[in-house]
Amino acid sequence: MSIEMTELDLRPQVQSLLAETKEKIKIPIIVEATDAKVDYVRHDQAEHFLRGGKMIITLKNNQAADFLVTHELLHIQQFSENLPQLQFNLTSGDLDLDNKIMAAGLELYDTVMHFQVYAQQRKLGVVDQSLAEMFFQGLLATLKPEQKTADQWMVLRTLSILDGLVFFQGDEQVTAKLQKLYPQSTQAAQQMYQQLTTKKMIGPLAIRRGIVKLFQEFDQALTIWQLPAMQLNQFLTITPVLSSRQLKLQLRQLFALYHVDFKENLHNTPAYLGVYRQDDQNSFVLPTPTVEKPDEFFKAIYRLTVADFMKKYNFVYQKR
Repeated sequence: MSIEMTELDLRPQVQSLLAETKEKIKIPIIVEATDAKVDYVRHDQAEHFLRGGKMIITLKNNQAADFLVTHELLHIQQFSENLPQLQFNLTSGDLDLDNKIMAAGLELYDTVMHFQVYAQQRKLGVVDQSLAEMFFQGLLATLKPEQKTADQWMVLRTLSILDGLVFFQGDEQVTAKLQKLYPQSTQAAQQMYQQLTTKKMIGPLAIRRGIVKLFQEFDQALTIWQLPAMQLNQFLTITPVLSSRQLKLQLRQLFALYHVDFKENLHNTPAYLGVYRQDDQNSFVLPTPTVEKPDEFFKAIYRLTVADFMKKYNFVYQKR
C-alpha cells in the first residue's frame, strides 16, 4: 500500500529553524507528511530518525505541522548541545519489561528536555490558544478514566500529565481540570513538577540533577501505588557532568562499581554499574571483564583518573 505524501506550507520562522538546524547538524533534513489531520495534538505525532545519511522527520498530523516540525527540530538540535544523554545499556532478559522501562525513562527524560523545547516553541510563535486547546484534547484522547484504586494505566497517566504540566507551565486552571479527572496521577505529577521547578534548570549539571531526581520520584510513586518499581536510576544510564577538577580525581573518589543482576546488552554478560556516589545514578556500564584476576583489574581501574578511565573505555560525559 503506497502512502501519498503532501507538501507542507510551513511558517517562515519554522523554515528558518529548519535551515538553522540543517546547518548545525551538517546533514540534510527531510520532512515527510501525509494528508492526515487530527483534531488534537501530541508530541508523539511526529518522530525523527536517520535514513540513508539524511535526518527524516515524519508527521502524523498536518493540523499542527508547525508545532510538530519545530518540536522535532529543537530535539535534534539538543543532540549537538552539552546536555546529559540517556543511554540503554542493560537488559533484564525480559524484552517486554525492558521496553516498558525504556519507554517510561525516555518519556521522563524528554519531559525535562521539554522545559527548553516548549519555551523555544512559544518564542517562535507556534504555540497559541488554539494549539494549547489541541494539546489539552490530546491528553483527554490518550488517557483512560482513573479508577479509585491504582491500575496499570497509572504510568501512562502520570507521564502524560507531567508533560502536560510542563507544556502549560503549571497553569492552575489546567491543573484543576486534570485533578478532577485523574486525581491520583495529577497529584503525583504535580509533586514531580514542583520538584523540577524549585530551581531553574540552567546548564547540564542542573538538568542532570533534575532527570535523576525525577527517576527517583517516579519509582517512589509506583511504590506508593503498590506497583512494581522500575529501578530507573539503576537500569538507565544518565551520562555524568564533570568539572575539570573532578576529571583529575581517581575514579574511586567519584564512582562506585557494583555488580548487578542485569546484563550488559552489547556483550550479554553480567554488568557492573558505574554509580555516581553523590546520587546513586547509573552513569556508565562495564561488561564482565575477561581477565584472570578480576580483583586486580578493578583495583587498577579505581586508581585511574576519571579522565583516563573515560577515555580508555570511550564513555560519554559532559563538561560543566
